[in-house]
Amino acid sequence: MKIIYSEKAAEYNIPGHPEAPFRVKKTKEFLEKIGMKFVSPNYAKEKDILSVHTEELLNLVKSENFFDADTPAFKGVYEIAMLSAGAGISACDYATKNEFAFSLMRPPGHHAGKNSLGGFCYFNNIAVAVKKLLTSQSKVAILDIDVHHGNGTQDIFLGDGNVIYVSLHQVPLYPGTGHSSEKNCFNFPLPPGTDEISYLKTLDIAIEKIVKFSPEIVGISVGFDTYHGDPLANFKLNKDSYKKIAKKIGEIKAGKFAVLEGGYSQDLPELIENFLEGIEQ
Repeated sequence: MKIIYSEKAAEYNIPGHPEAPFRVKKTKEFLEKIGMKFVSPNYAKEKDILSVHTEELLNLVKSENFFDADTPAFKGVYEIAMLSAGAGISACDYATKNEFAFSLMRPPGHHAGKNSLGGFCYFNNIAVAVKKLLTSQSKVAILDIDVHHGNGTQDIFLGDGNVIYVSLHQVPLYPGTGHSSEKNCFNFPLPPGTDEISYLKTLDIAIEKIVKFSPEIVGISVGFDTYHGDPLANFKLNKDSYKKIAKKIGEIKAGKFAVLEGGYSQDLPELIENFLEGIEQ
């Protein structure tokens, strides 16, 4: 197993913002103590970003001159967002060699659409990685288990016959999308208060969609904001739930990689450890 990380991921901080450096910094320290190994990512290239985003969005982030209350501009945002996108590419490269890799990077990405940033996301890390995969693979699945719907990922891949997007998420909740399935995008909206039993039953149905599609690679947008202690949502999963989720995902017969999306509780390092442990079982 490879964990992809750069100290640069902890170099930006907006006071009071939930998408804070501790998410990756504390997790890295925690995983290091239990013996996990880390590899450094490479930066994404502009052509990688332009494979899923417009030149207008690329230039907007590059200018560092925009306003979004949730997704603020700051000095160095472009460089760090390019590194986070590059980490997704690094992770998917390992998946083609049947090695599981997890990108422990920020900013996250699944709310960034073709021509839009938002929801703490500047570029869509998993979309950039999957688009790169499609140059060598014929079918790729994306499983999104963040508590929020990945509206950006759906925007990018809707109607693409080489990709399916499968998402389990809370409704109602930001961004207000994902109420129903459309074309190659299979959405499983779940109510506030969803517990482990209900979640795992739905996950089984979601995984059936992926298995039926028979992808060569599965990219996982992993959010840990489904945890009962998360401040931004209302699901009721516990710490052990992430081992069970990962074990089910691990049974899919395909190469796999994962990128970090949400998860804002102080227990995040332990939740990530449980997920990684479940994948290895």
